[in-house]
Amino acid sequence: MMESTLQEKINAFIEHLDQEMDFVMITDRMDESLIILKEYLGWNMTDIVYLNYNVSPKPKVTLSEETKARILKYQVIDAQIFDHFNKTFELHLDRVGREKVASQVKEFEEMRESFENKCLNKNKTVSNPNASIKWEITEYGKNINVACTFLQNKPSLLTEVITQLQLSQDYTIPIKGQETEPFLMRDIVSKIQRDYDNNEDLV
Repeated sequence: MMESTLQEKINAFIEHLDQEMDFVMITDRMDESLIILKEYLGWNMTDIVYLNYNVSPKPKVTLSEETKARILKYQVIDAQIFDHFNKTFELHLDRVGREKVASQVKEFEEMRESFENKCLNKNKTVSNPNASIKWEITEYGKNINVACTFLQNKPSLLTEVITQLQLSQDYTIPIKGQETEPFLMRDIVSKIQRDYDNNEDLV
């Protein structure tokens, strides 16, 4: 039996990923990805809101063609996976509707910026060992809207909390934030949804 070539193995792996995952989000197109996910799952805008809490102060680097070619040469598997799911992402855009997604992205950006400005004081930073910009959370974020505090937790903690909720389906589990007393996910959801329904600054 002939051994599979590298390209055949890559093709088989990509096919496996396609079968395992219905939709792959693209980091470089996060807001579009979130809108598509929202449409597929029947969520509201408030279900996908996030905070730009740790922001890198470094400007975006533009790679030379030589560097790009070198990356493609030595990261051939990653490059092909990325290229494949970029193409399937375009199919998801067509399925949901490009104009619909573009319109909702604009609405979502305005809503998220309003929420972020209420949660974070962008005129005051706090020390951060990761060398990224970390804004101070406002009094509103600390004392009025618990969602602000929840969303500024480390991704590892958020992942753990979300996993627990998915497994238990129990929104009354006490959640311990980094700098807060334990709170209930149910309170966060009800607070965000109540403000959204009443159209109080959207969030």
